[in-house]
Amino acid sequence: MSPKRQVILRSPATSANLGPGYDVFGLALEFPVDKVTLTLEENGEIGIKVSGVKSESISRIPERNTAGVVAKYMIREFSLKAGLSIQIEKGVWPSKGLGSSAASAAAVAYGLNEMFSLNLDNRQLVRCAAKGEVASAGIEHADNVSAAICGNFVILKSYDPLEIVNLKAPLDMEVSVSFPHMVTPPHKTAQARSVVPRMIPIEKMVRNVGNAAAMVSGFASGNVDLIGQSMLDAVVEPARASLIPGYQKVKENALKAGACGVTISGAGPAMLAVVNKKKADSAKVADAMKLGFKSAGFEATAFSTKPGKGVCLMEN
Repeated sequence: MSPKRQVILRSPATSANLGPGYDVFGLALEFPVDKVTLTLEENGEIGIKVSGVKSESISRIPERNTAGVVAKYMIREFSLKAGLSIQIEKGVWPSKGLGSSAASAAAVAYGLNEMFSLNLDNRQLVRCAAKGEVASAGIEHADNVSAAICGNFVILKSYDPLEIVNLKAPLDMEVSVSFPHMVTPPHKTAQARSVVPRMIPIEKMVRNVGNAAAMVSGFASGNVDLIGQSMLDAVVEPARASLIPGYQKVKENALKAGACGVTISGAGPAMLAVVNKKKADSAKVADAMKLGFKSAGFEATAFSTKPGKGVCLMEN
């Protein structure tokens, strides 16, 4: 079968960790999204073009771009013998903790699978997409790319072998997100990972396991309040809180506005709140979070959305 000459994909923002699930939990968001167009090229080269939000900060060099790394890996791994043009229209803000690098990586893995009819399942696609995270985080972490591939809520049960549990989010669950307009350093994710403690007291581990188990129960039973109330981290978030201006005020404001729970989104500086739409207005929660950052002297972007599906094809 001849490969498709071009595929156009929609790939979602994601939030990792969700409090106690460091490198284990991930959530796909309905908004924002990247639009990625893959086109076969006869010259055998990989070319990358990037437009959209903060696109000037993203490398066009394949070895330094998550999409390029995934493309090179899959072309080699599956002997595709193809050149590829990758056009990325960024909707997911880079370096904010919203899985921007994962959105691009997941789109390329999914897109090449479609172009060449490779018949890869989600677990195989996640393995391929995770290769790209080395370009941004320094390691092949798979929480964001798993959510970007599978959609909704994911649990990485095991990395070796890779085992993923995928659960639908409750229909009443909405999400409020806000991030400050601050300069983030190059390889921000790697820096945020460097502050994570390597040894922790047993009581903190017990607390996190309890919260993580309760959160999974919340997703399984459709209990939005339980999900939010379980979004507490005794290990990683306290170590990263000082990296985010206004962290405490943002949390306080979100909870006062009706959020069920608040946490750092991935490596930050974005913060994410879970909202039960039957009890609170997610747009008002987002505005309250924005004011929290403003109290620390930073303008901020804020929006509300809900859990969404994974990467998919768009109409040409």
